Amino acid sequence: MFPTVALATALLAVGGVLTGAAQASAAGSQAPAAVERTTADTHVYPRATLHRNQAWTSGNGRAILRVQSDGNFVLYKEGRPVWQAPGAYPNGDHAVMQEDGNFVLYDRQGRPLWASGTWRKGAYLAIQDDGNVVVYTREGRPVWATNTGD
Repeated sequence: MFPTVALATALLAVGGVLTGAAQASAAGSQAPAAVERTTADTHVYPRATLHRNQAWTSGNGRAILRVQSDGNFVLYKEGRPVWQAPGAYPNGDHAVMQEDGNFVLYDRQGRPLWASGTWRKGAYLAIQDDGNVVVYTREGRPVWATNTGD
C-alpha cells in the first residue's frame, strides 16, 4: 500500500529546514524564505516546491513529507507511513504550495494529480511536530489536514 524508501541513512538535515537533497524553490521571490522551520513546526509558503526525492520535515523531525523516487507522495510519522496522496503513485513528480493557497502534486508534464482544494490567497502549509500536515489561512484558520496528529 505504501511503497517506502530507506529513510534511516538517506535523511540528512540541510540548512536546518529540509532533508535529503531537498531544496525550496521560490524563484524571483523577495519575500521571506519559502520554507521556514520554527521552534515547533516547519512552515511552507507560496511558491515553495518539493521535487521527487526530496522531503520537508517538522521542526522536531518527527514528521516527514516526501515525494519519493517511485512517484508516491507520503507523510511519514516516526519513520512509518501514515498518509499518502490518492492518485500520486507512480506519477508524482513535484508538489507546490501555490500562491492561490492550493497545495498541489503534479506529474512530470505539469498535470495535477492531487490537490488540497484550499484556494485561499496567503495560505501556508505547516508540517507540525505532532505529525499532522495542515494548510492554514493567513489568519491561522485550518482549512485542510492529513489528520495524522496526536
